[in-house]
This record gives sequence, structure tokens and C-alpha cells, in this order.
Amino acid sequence: MALRIELSSYKPGIAKFLAQKWSGSSDIDILIQRNQDSYYLSAINQWSPEKSWHTIENMSVENEQLTGHVGEWLVDSLVTQESQLRFLMQIRDKQNPNYIDGGVVSIAADILPSIALSSQTAQPNEQQAIAQADPVIEPEVEDSPTLIEEPDLNTETVASDEPIETQTELEPDPEVEPKVIETEVVKSKSRLGLILTIVIAFIILIGLGVAVWYFLFFKNQEPQATTVQVSVQCNINNATTDDLTFIQQCLQTNPKSDEIIQVITEAKKAEKCNIAQRLYANQAQTDAKIAMLYAKEYDEKFYKANNCFKSDKETAIYWYETSLTKEPNNNFVKDRLTQLQN
Repeated sequence: MALRIELSSYKPGIAKFLAQKWSGSSDIDILIQRNQDSYYLSAINQWSPEKSWHTIENMSVENEQLTGHVGEWLVDSLVTQESQLRFLMQIRDKQNPNYIDGGVVSIAADILPSIALSSQTAQPNEQQAIAQADPVIEPEVEDSPTLIEEPDLNTETVASDEPIETQTELEPDPEVEPKVIETEVVKSKSRLGLILTIVIAFIILIGLGVAVWYFLFFKNQEPQATTVQVSVQCNINNATTDDLTFIQQCLQTNPKSDEIIQVITEAKKAEKCNIAQRLYANQAQTDAKIAMLYAKEYDEKFYKANNCFKSDKETAIYWYETSLTKEPNNNFVKDRLTQLQN
């Protein structure tokens, strides 16, 4: 069974380490492999085609949870990667070398490299400046409704005048009776027109029914396709060079699930894969819907070729399992796990 391996924020250059479902001791070695070229981490920011095991000290095990801290040699090597951010980790029990288990490493979005230690005090000032600039946008939205009210009043007065004139013209109409005689002559033709009208109306109703079914079906299949308006801090156009700062400022606004999904969608379109990967990995830990969508990015059944993700069965299983822990009654996720695990 794959391990659930997580790195969460502690200090710049240092991260909390957690491996769930670990049945070995706390005396371990680890092996890190990246998915771009299948190279292994040999030293800080150095990758090699040859396997290189690293000893992790001061770990503890309780209730099948392996916990501890890892230093900058691992944090900097993973966080500073600019392309694909998926890493596989194997853990070996040094007391029982035959016992090796592993899984995909989930890296929290707020983990900072060691270089951020010197600039840690500068970031809050920048965030406050952005937060103060946000309220300026609100008055622009409040001004627009006042411009719409005046034409509404004018149209009401014009509309109220027209019916009065038409009523006075239509009332005195003594030539109604001769027209009734003419309609009797063409009664057979009107029946044919009525039948054709009913047939056309029936066809239109069938077409509308098919259109409604089509819309509802694909809406259920692609819930992430709807467009959601996001805040200024989460607008992907504001992500310039520092992806990590952008993600932190976005998450500080406490965006909802649909807003996070929209940001990820826009990041994929703009090929800002670093942002998409980090937001997925961070939010999928606690959000069942995002975890399910993250799994579908790697699921061969739903995979569409892109520059940010590659289909991978094991990764899809991992995130489907994560989604199921948050939403145990999701039949779609259960079905996909059954098919992928068989």
C-alpha cells in the first residue's frame, strides 16, 4: 500500500515530515526521484541517474505515522524546482532492509526555501500594501447601477403613452362582420396550417428537450468548467516572477474551492505549471473536490495532453484515496479506485 507522504511548513529551509501507514521503525533511509527525467537526488540541488539513499535522523513512529523534520538539503532541492513538482519517495527501514515502501510527496504551498530566511520580514510589508490597495476597486462597481436607472424611467413613460393611442383607434371598427365571411371561405386551408404549426411546435419541443439533457449531462461531467470570479490577489495575470509569493497572497484571502479551481484552470492555460501544481498539492489535502480533480489530472481515462501534468496511475490512485477519506460516500471516486487498482 502506498504511503501518504507530506511536507508541511515549519521554518525557511526546514519542513515537517509525515509518512502515514508506515509499519517500520524510526531508523530510516530515503530515496527521492523526480518524474521529469527519473533522476535521483544525490545532494542539495544535485540530481543523478544513480540511486542515492539518505539517512534521516531524529524520527519517531506512533500509530503507523512516521514524523520528524527535514533540513534544507531536501527542502531547497524540492521547492526550488521550476518545472514538474511531482516527486516519488521510497523509505527503507534500516533495521529491516527488506521492508521498503513509498509514495508521492505532497508539498505544502507555504513551504519556504532557506534563502527566504533573510527576506522573511520584507514580505509582510508587501502584503499589507496590496491589502490596502484592494478597497479602491469597490467604488467603481457601485457607480454603474446609477447610470442604468434614468433610461428605465424614460422607457416607462413612452410605453405608457402608446397603448392609450392604439386603444382609441381600434374601438370604432364597423367593418368586422364582412371579414368573418371571408374567413369561412378559407377554413380548410387554416386547418392545414394549424396541423403544420402543431407538428413544428412538437419538433421544437423535442429539440429543446435534447438540448436541456445535453447541457445537464455535460455540466455534471465537467463541474470545473464554470467560470468563477476571483480576487485581485488570485488573478493569474498578477503572477509575474515569484510564484510562491503569489500563492501565499492568494491563500491569505481565504478563497473558496471553486475560486481555487478557477485559479488552477487559468494557471494551466497560461502554462504556469508551478502555481497549478502547488495549489493542487496544498488544497487537495483538505478538500475532497480538489483532490478528486487532481486525481483526474493523472487518470488515463480523463487525461488530456498538456505541459503541466502527465498521466500516472499511482498518482491518480493516491489522490482518489485522499478524496475518499474526506468524502467516503463519493461513488464516482470509489468506482475509479476499483478500476485502477484491479
